[in-house]
Amino acid sequence: MSGKKRDELEGVISLCRAVQAGSVEPFAVDINYMLSVIRRYYPETNSLQDFCTDAAAIKGLSEVLVSQNSWIQHQSTTLYKDPFLLNQQIMKMDISAIADSFLRSWHPMVQMEQLSAKTLAGSLGYWTDLIPLAERWKVSDVEMVDAGTATMDEARALGYLPEEGFADIIENFWRELEARVGKGGRIGYWDWIGADTYEETIKRSYLTVFLVSYGYANIKVNRLQETVEIIHNVEPRPDPGQAKISIPTLVDYEEWKIWRRG
Repeated sequence: MSGKKRDELEGVISLCRAVQAGSVEPFAVDINYMLSVIRRYYPETNSLQDFCTDAAAIKGLSEVLVSQNSWIQHQSTTLYKDPFLLNQQIMKMDISAIADSFLRSWHPMVQMEQLSAKTLAGSLGYWTDLIPLAERWKVSDVEMVDAGTATMDEARALGYLPEEGFADIIENFWRELEARVGKGGRIGYWDWIGADTYEETIKRSYLTVFLVSYGYANIKVNRLQETVEIIHNVEPRPDPGQAKISIPTLVDYEEWKIWRRG
């Protein structure tokens, strides 16, 4: 088998491995095309290495199909309809079928509001108690005061400055992660940021963003299983010249309460 053909098969294998690693969506792989590549070069297989390459490609595609099946089963249990699959289904329907589906699911709602003595009295009370615009837009008197100075210790005592620098805070946060999971270990996102109070949870989530952005940790999102993990970096890479990544974080109050109860 020529080097070019072997490279194409290696590309198939690499793409399948990317799916298993979670960096590529399972349905982003064109199974039919990948099979056509294997089928095209199979007659030219004439060595043990070629057979192993073909077998690895077929095994990788079978694992992608398993991932697709698992994804569909998971989403079906949550009554989730993927936009792509929904779009494909609609594209296969004719106009009359779409119109029929729309009419069957169309349940218009009509709401009637009318004036009453109670609503009129409420409106009159609102406008009567409303402060005139001339008073609402009145410029406030500004009192001149003498400016003063404060030392760094006084600013820290007042709570305007932290006791330690931000770099030290991130460094200590990274060491806390190592103490909890070990070098190179990993932990669930909520198990890491979760705290006894919602305010402390938000603070830990905020620091985790910088922990990942500055190269002290990694974050892994598994969209199939809907899990998020924080991974400890054995060797931090806080290179000022290195491109930083930005990760969106959501610290929902209701989700925090569920985590606390669990």
